[in-house]
Amino acid sequence: MKAARRPKKGMTIILYGKGGIGKTTVSSHLAAHFARSGKRVLLLGCDPKADTSTRFLSGRRPPTIIDMVGGRVEKKFEDLLTRTEAGVDVMETGGPEPGVGCGGRGVATLCQFLEGHGLELSGYDVTIFDVLGDLVCGGFVAPLRFGSGNCLFIVSSEEAASLFAANNIARMAARPFGPPISAGGLILNLRDNSAPRRALAEFAARLHIPIAGVIARDKVITEAEEKGQTVISYAPRSRAAAQFAAVAAAIAKRVAAPAGKAITPMSNEAFWAFIRARRMSSL
Repeated sequence: MKAARRPKKGMTIILYGKGGIGKTTVSSHLAAHFARSGKRVLLLGCDPKADTSTRFLSGRRPPTIIDMVGGRVEKKFEDLLTRTEAGVDVMETGGPEPGVGCGGRGVATLCQFLEGHGLELSGYDVTIFDVLGDLVCGGFVAPLRFGSGNCLFIVSSEEAASLFAANNIARMAARPFGPPISAGGLILNLRDNSAPRRALAEFAARLHIPIAGVIARDKVITEAEEKGQTVISYAPRSRAAAQFAAVAAAIAKRVAAPAGKAITPMSNEAFWAFIRARRMSSL
């Protein structure tokens, strides 16, 4: 797969995480923060639900890559791009009808499509891939093969199932699929603010992945989501908005830093032994 040209000033952030863990919440808030900071941002939704753009489009359905494959949308960058009032440009892969086709196909097709549009991509300061992390299809690996200078971040809660997915994502990232990719860090989106932080730090250390930030559970985030907004627009001076700003700053710092140690994911057996030893399996 030929790499698309990427401007030196731009950064490509790939966020993976288990479905339902808040990956899209994190992705959309980071995009909104970077846009408010004056960056030109492209947010790429790689989930068949096409819900990455939900907080920006007030319920409107954007055109998707699957629409393009089906001949319902022209094969032009502008026809697939949706510009939003938040200053974030979004593009969604979409997915097939339930029980028909493969959601990963849309992700792979998106990356192939973007490779032919290096000129358009060069205008963005920040490109964010929001990718489903329940990895059952090779198509969801495509963003790791895309371009160069990519930096991977894994979104997880303190729950065992989410950490299991995080370890699987680390296993995927450790494989030599294409251009080297740096593991920027683990972003913890907590379900319970009293979660065992020490055990989570040990988990990150075991994988040789730094913790890039922690998002504490906050009712303001829920209130904003109920109104179809991010807290960046709903409550810009809130503690929740400050948390996302801190994570965005940490991400920018990690992207600019030299690559750290190689990822060291655990086998399934080692993972469950780790979880049981810390009594985290019931979380």
